[in-house]
Amino acid sequence: MNVHTTRETNTERTRDIKQVINKRAIEPAIIFMTGSTGFIGKETVKQLAAGDTKLLLLVRSEPRARVVLQAYGVKNFDRITFIHGDLSKPGLGLVLTDRQLVLEADVIIHAGGTMDVTLERKEAEQIFMNGAKEVAELAGEIHRIRGLRHFIHVVGFMSPYGQRDEKGKYIQVNKLENHESAYEEMKFHADLYIREHAEANQYPLSVVNPSTVVGPRPTGETEQTGGIGLLIQAIQKRFMPVVPGGSSYWLPLVENDVVAKTLVFLSKETAPVGGTYPLLARKEDSPSMKELLHLLSQQMDVPKPKWAVPLTWVQWAMKSGGTRISGVPAESVSFITNRTFPVEETEALFTRMGQSWPDIREQLPFVTADLDYRLRHASSGTLPAGCTRSRIGNLAALGWDGEGEPWIIVHGLLSCADEMLPLGERLWELTGNPVWLVDLAGFGRSPVHQKSEAFEGQVHELLTALRELEGPMKLIGHSVGGAIAATAAIRSGRTDIQLGLLQPAGHNSNQTALCMASRMPRGFVRTLLAGRSEAGWNRMLQSNRDTDHRVISRFAEKVRSSMQSPRIAGAHTDLLRWIHTGKGKGVQDKLSMGTWSKADQVKSTVVVWGKEDEDYHYPEEIDPQVKCVDVPYGHYFPLFQPHDTAAILVEWFNTKR
Repeated sequence: MNVHTTRETNTERTRDIKQVINKRAIEPAIIFMTGSTGFIGKETVKQLAAGDTKLLLLVRSEPRARVVLQAYGVKNFDRITFIHGDLSKPGLGLVLTDRQLVLEADVIIHAGGTMDVTLERKEAEQIFMNGAKEVAELAGEIHRIRGLRHFIHVVGFMSPYGQRDEKGKYIQVNKLENHESAYEEMKFHADLYIREHAEANQYPLSVVNPSTVVGPRPTGETEQTGGIGLLIQAIQKRFMPVVPGGSSYWLPLVENDVVAKTLVFLSKETAPVGGTYPLLARKEDSPSMKELLHLLSQQMDVPKPKWAVPLTWVQWAMKSGGTRISGVPAESVSFITNRTFPVEETEALFTRMGQSWPDIREQLPFVTADLDYRLRHASSGTLPAGCTRSRIGNLAALGWDGEGEPWIIVHGLLSCADEMLPLGERLWELTGNPVWLVDLAGFGRSPVHQKSEAFEGQVHELLTALRELEGPMKLIGHSVGGAIAATAAIRSGRTDIQLGLLQPAGHNSNQTALCMASRMPRGFVRTLLAGRSEAGWNRMLQSNRDTDHRVISRFAEKVRSSMQSPRIAGAHTDLLRWIHTGKGKGVQDKLSMGTWSKADQVKSTVVVWGKEDEDYHYPEEIDPQVKCVDVPYGHYFPLFQPHDTAAILVEWFNTKR
C-alpha cells in the first residue's frame, strides 16, 4: 500500500471515530482518572460527583480512598467505581475485569503522582514515566476500539514542552540534563511522552499546567505543603531574610478549585480541540517575589526582607548546609522563576468557561495562616464526623450544620477553634443546632487583623463575622474570647444575641509570673512565649487539677508547638499585653468589663466560673443581675470538661426561651 492510500485510510478512520464519539456525546461521560485522592484530584472528584458523570478512579486502596474523599466532602458515591491499581506497576496492576471497565472510558484525566520534590530518581521514574506509558497505552487502545473523546494530562507549569517550532517539533524552553529535581525531570519526560503518543495515535490531548497550587476559596486549606509551604516554613523559622532573585522573579500560584474547574470543563467538552493551558496569571498581574515575601512576612508577623540576592546564591547556601540547619530542601526554590509563560490559550479557555482569573493576593492571607498552623500541627487534619471547615467574615471556622439558632464559639488564650471541638460537638449532639467555632485573628487558621490595637482588632473581625449571620444566635466566649464576644455583641446593637461567658478574662488577672512578664516590651514577651518549654507550660496548666495529667501534657505540647509560629506567638503577646497593661500594640484603649452592664444582654447572659482558677478572679464589674454558675474547675474547663460545660449552657439557654 502506498503512502497516499495509507493517509486516506487514516483520514477515513479518524472521521469514523469522530462520528462514533459525537453519537456518544449526548450520554453521560465515563471518566477514568488517576490521582483522585491528591490535592487537585479530590477537588476535581468533588465537583464531578455533583453532576451525572460516571467516574472510574484508580486507587491503591478503596477503603482509604473512600475515607479521604468523604473527609473532603464527597457525599455521593453512586456514580463512582474504584479501580484497584498502581501507576508504578506494569499494566497499572489492573486485573482483567477492571481493565475492561477502563476501556469503556470516554475521557481520561491523568493527574496521578506524588507531590514530593525530594523524590529519588528511580522512584520518580517508576511513578511518572511508567504511569505515563501505561495510561497512554490505555488511551491508545480505547481510541482504536471505540474512540477516545479526550485525554487530559496534568503536569507542572515548569514543563519545557508545549510550544512548537516551524517544523512542528516541540520547543524545549530549558535544559533538563542538569535539572535540580528528579521529580521535575521525570514529570517533564512524561509530558513529552504523552504528547508524542497522542500525536502518533491521533486522540485529542489537553495538557493542563498548574502553577504552584494553594487551597481553594474560601478557606485556603493547603494540605500540599511542598510548594509555597516550604517558603512559609522558611519564614516561620526565620530562614528567609532576603528575596531570592529579587523583583524580576516570581512564584506563580493557582487555587486548586480553579484547577478542578478547568479539568471539569475540559472533560465535558463534546468536541475538544486540545491545547496547552498554563494555569497562572500574566507575570505583570501577579505579585513579584519581593511583593509575595512582603505579604507572607506581614501575615507571619516577621520583618520584611530588605535585600535581594541572586537565586543561585540561595540554592548554593541551602546545598552548603542551609537545608540541614533549616529542614527546608534546596528544591523548595525550584518553582521560583523569572520566565514569562504563554497564557493566550488559557485566557481563551477561561473565556469559554465564562471565568475571569482570580487575584491570588485576596487568598494569600488565608493560605498563609492555614499552612503556618498546618506546619506546626501536622496531625491536626482529621475532623469529627459531619464537621467541616469554613470561613465566616475573615475568620477561619469549623463546625456542623443543623436546624435552629446557631451557636458561635470563641476560644481564649493558648487555644484555637480546634481545641473547642469537643465542646462544639457535644452542643451539636445535644441540640441539633448549627455550631460554629471561630479562630480569632492570628490564632489557628485565621489571618492576622490589620488594626493597630490588639483588642480592637479582634472585636472588629468578630463583628465582621457576626454581620454575615442573620437571626438570633448564641455567642459563647472563653477567657479573653469572652471579653471579645461580649464587646462585639454590645457594639453590634443587636438584641437577638444571647451570651455565654466561660471564665471571662479581661483586666481581672491575678499577679502571676506571666502577668508580670507580659508588661515587658512586645519582642521580649513573644520571645518568652516561643522559648517556653513543654514542661513549663505543663507546670502552668497543672492548676487544672481536675483534669487527667496526660490530657494536660498533650495540650502543653501543642501550646509549645503553636508558640513556634511568630504569627500565633505575636497574637498571644498582643492580647496578653492588653490584659495586663492595657497598651496592646498601639493606641491605649482599656475597655472596662463594666461595659457589659450597660447592655440589653444582661438578663440573657450567663457566666460559668471555675472556682479553682489561680490566674484570674471573678470580674467585679459584671452586673450582679448576670446569672453566674460556679463549677469546681480551673481556667481551662471548657476544653477539659466539655460535656459538663455543654450541659450547663444547654440547660441555661433552654430556660430562657
